[in-house]
Amino acid sequence: MTKASDLRNGMCIALNGELYKIVLAEMKVGTAKLPSAVHVRLRNLQTRTQTEQRLHPDTKVEDVVVETVNLTHSYRDGDTLYFMHPETFEQVAIPRQMVGVYEKFINDGSQLKVEFHGEQPIDAIIPSTADVTVTSTGPALHGDVDSAPKPATIENGMEVQVPQFIKNGDRIRIDVASGHYLERLH
Repeated sequence: MTKASDLRNGMCIALNGELYKIVLAEMKVGTAKLPSAVHVRLRNLQTRTQTEQRLHPDTKVEDVVVETVNLTHSYRDGDTLYFMHPETFEQVAIPRQMVGVYEKFINDGSQLKVEFHGEQPIDAIIPSTADVTVTSTGPALHGDVDSAPKPATIENGMEVQVPQFIKNGDRIRIDVASGHYLERLH
């Protein structure tokens, strides 16, 4: 059991028999009229919905021990992605909704960190960026210094806007959430 005042972002807790991940935990110091409170934003690990709670700082909350395992992608089947556990070599089924928008960046052999509670996968740790290869883009229109972006197709078939100096075969970094170009890798 953990006191509400000790809750931190990223922790997993159990409330009312359901597992939650703390998205945001803030301590609000009390005033003469209002007592201190811990404001937490929680994501339900079953339904993926978010909720907010105000807890007294001394309230006891059940913390959940999770194990993070780096899994290797094997294949897809409908709404499920299958990953291989590196120690047991068992196939672990991960629902598409757990991976979200990062699914378009997962290829055979891709690595994904997944949190387990016992034997059950409860959450995927999604990186904020993805490193990809440009498979097709046109030549620079006005030289390599023009600031106007040009379209490029990356290895997963997605089209992104890139600077004029990007060529076929270049490795670039993409923001996963927005799909925007961030930088060229060397």
